[in-house]
Amino acid sequence: MARYLILKLQGLFQAWGGHTFETYRPTELFPTRSGVTGLLGACLGLRRHEKEALADLDRSYSYAVRRDQSPYPATRMVDFHTVQNVRTVKSDPKETEITRREYLEDASFTLALSQSEKAAYDLDRLGEALRRPELTPYLGRRSCPLGRPLFEADLLASSFDEALRAVVPGSGTVYSEEKPARDAVVMRIRDLPVAGSRHFETRRLFVYAAEEDAGHVHQ
Repeated sequence: MARYLILKLQGLFQAWGGHTFETYRPTELFPTRSGVTGLLGACLGLRRHEKEALADLDRSYSYAVRRDQSPYPATRMVDFHTVQNVRTVKSDPKETEITRREYLEDASFTLALSQSEKAAYDLDRLGEALRRPELTPYLGRRSCPLGRPLFEADLLASSFDEALRAVVPGSGTVYSEEKPARDAVVMRIRDLPVAGSRHFETRRLFVYAAEEDAGHVHQ
């Protein structure tokens, strides 16, 4: 058995940045690794310039996240901004440019965190930060406030799959860094932060449909 922290990510809007094409800022369909590290960093009070501390944090955990099934499925929404001196794909920076930013509307996620070996930030410290954030956390962008507190539960389970099934709702699509004991599709996503830069490396995820098998949460 291993220990897991369970987070609930709910809000009117969320944005988990995918590969950016300058004036087009898409969102992934689930919280990215870089986004989760940023969220935890805000709760811990870490600033963007504290690159070594953020790199230590990113090495301190593994996670799986379930896009929770709902009667009102999440949809993508596009917002338009007029921005000055922004780079474009086809030309040098222009004085003004229309940019498009995607958001997930009415999305809900259940996220399970486990501790890595020799973690600089253990689950006790992360759990306390999630309960009492030092900086304001948001769901990917500053314009995406939380709809409820992040912390949901602290529990023991044999796997990410079992930890997520302990929390309602039991159904949805799971994206896990751990290979599950069931059929899963392997996908690759470029969202692993590179220490000291704003570049990202590719990691592997296992994607599968979760079953409706959730009971009460064991604190």
